[in-house]
Amino acid sequence: MSSIAKREFNELALDGSNYLTWALDIEIHLASKELSQTIVAESQCTNAQKDTLALWESLKDRFDQQSLIVLPQAQFDWLHLRFQDYKSVIDYNSALHKIVSQLKLCKQEVSETDLIEKTLSTFHASNLVLQQQYRAKNYEKHSDLISALLVAEKHNQLLMKNHNARPAGSAPAPEAHHIAQGSNSRRGRGKGRGRGHGRNNRSGKGKGNNDSRAQDKKQSDQGSSRSQTCYRCGCTGHWSRTCRTPKHLVEAYKMTQKKNDKQPSRKESHHTNTDLPEANE
Repeated sequence: MSSIAKREFNELALDGSNYLTWALDIEIHLASKELSQTIVAESQCTNAQKDTLALWESLKDRFDQQSLIVLPQAQFDWLHLRFQDYKSVIDYNSALHKIVSQLKLCKQEVSETDLIEKTLSTFHASNLVLQQQYRAKNYEKHSDLISALLVAEKHNQLLMKNHNARPAGSAPAPEAHHIAQGSNSRRGRGKGRGRGHGRNNRSGKGKGNNDSRAQDKKQSDQGSSRSQTCYRCGCTGHWSRTCRTPKHLVEAYKMTQKKNDKQPSRKESHHTNTDLPEANE
C-alpha cells in the first residue's frame, strides 16, 4: 500500500459532474511538472504527448458543456453580489471566491481591480465616508483590502462589546474577586454586627430604660413640684429654688407662718380640754 502514490486531486467522475474542477486541477498539476504543452494543440510535442492531447480534447468535447450550465449562474451571482448583504467580512469573502472559482472554471477571469471594485462599490450607503477612505488607500490586491476590513470589523466588535457592557455614564460592575471579598467581609461584619447589634440592642435597651426612668423622674419631679408647697412663699407649682415671688410677699408669708406656729391647733386644744378636770369635780 505504501508504494501507491498519493492522489493530489480527485479523479474525474463518470458522469462528468466534477469535470470543471478536475480539468483545472489537471492544468495546475501539468504546469507544476512543466508539461503544460501536452494539452495545447499548437505546441510542438512528441507522438506520445499527442496521445495525451487527443484524450484531453475528447474529454473536453464530452463534458465541457458543464461550463454552459455553470457560467450563467456564476455570472448572475457575481452581478448581484453585495458586501452589505453579509454579516461578516469572512462570509462575504467566502461567497466571493466561490463565484470567482466558478467563473474561472468557465474560462472567465476576474482581475484584482474587478474584485476591489466589486467590494467597495457594494458598501452600505451609511458607510459612504468609510468607503471613500478605503478607496483613498489605492489597494492593488484584493487580499489587502479584505485584511483591512477584517481588522476594522474586529475593532468595531470590541467597541460595541464595550459599549453594550453597561449603559453610558453608569458605574462599572465589581469584578468577581471583589464580589467574593465583599461577600466574605460582609459575612464577617454581619457576624460582628450581629453580636454588636445584640450589644447595641442591650445597650439600646438599657439606654431606653435610662431615658424612660429619667423621663419618669422628670415627670415625677414636675408632679411633685406642682403638688408641693414652696416653703419660701407658700405657693404651689414650683420649688423654692425656682421661686420668683416678690420679697415683700415672702416676708408677709413668713410672718403669717410665725403667728400660726404660736397658736395651738384645733386638735391640740381639743386634747388640752379633755385633759383638764371638770368644774363640778
